[in-house]
Amino acid sequence: MVISSLVVETTPERTDEVARELSGRAGVEVHETNGCKLVVTIEADTVDDSHRIASDFIGVAGVTGVNLVYANFEDDPSLYPDVAR
Repeated sequence: MVISSLVVETTPERTDEVARELSGRAGVEVHETNGCKLVVTIEADTVDDSHRIASDFIGVAGVTGVNLVYANFEDDPSLYPDVAR
């Protein structure tokens, strides 16, 4: 499993709306709102899945930026296909 932490920046008038939209997505959790910024985590099977989920955030009305803070991907099976787990 890959766990990523992000800060999602929004327009002031749409912050709450964006938080609700992102919270409704599979594998996404909004932990905190601070002004026009949301602290978000993504849990996904692979790095590629996590990237795809985060990339979709920019298409949400009111999102102005998506910034990766942390990613733990040591358990991503697609990165180590020859290692038995």
